[in-house]
Amino acid sequence: MSTEFEHKLIVVGDSWREAVTSSSSLRQAYLSAKPSMSIRVRVVDDARAYLTIKGKRVGIGRPEYEYEIPVDDAAALLAMVTDGHPISKTRHELDEPWPGWVVDEFADANAGLVVAELEVESQDTPWDAPEWTGTDVTDDDRYTNAVLFTRPFTQWQTD
Repeated sequence: MSTEFEHKLIVVGDSWREAVTSSSSLRQAYLSAKPSMSIRVRVVDDARAYLTIKGKRVGIGRPEYEYEIPVDDAAALLAMVTDGHPISKTRHELDEPWPGWVVDEFADANAGLVVAELEVESQDTPWDAPEWTGTDVTDDDRYTNAVLFTRPFTQWQTD
């Protein structure tokens, strides 16, 4: 079983931009968005696509299985999704002085949300939060992409 261990924090500053080494455009939707299991279809830069199955989070870890699929298949799967709010975001990968961090700038129904993520080897791997991050939202399910798909960030102020 593959397990993803990840820290997620709100971005509050812009100094991370100096460390961006690459950026990608991501489009994704969920075939299932339950807390116990999510099934995601993602297209990256209209050139690569993935089907990802994630299990229930325990601490900062959760089972994750990801498979590359043909872009045409992903487009067909995305077209089948008629509920929810498809996720659009730009993912920025960072290097020195913050190697391993990625920053996601959300668009559309999640516009205004900027989140930083750091994948680590295990639950106990030491890590430091960069100065441009704020609240740690690792344990706040509202910030998972599956929940943002069903209850987008722009609706939080009106709920």
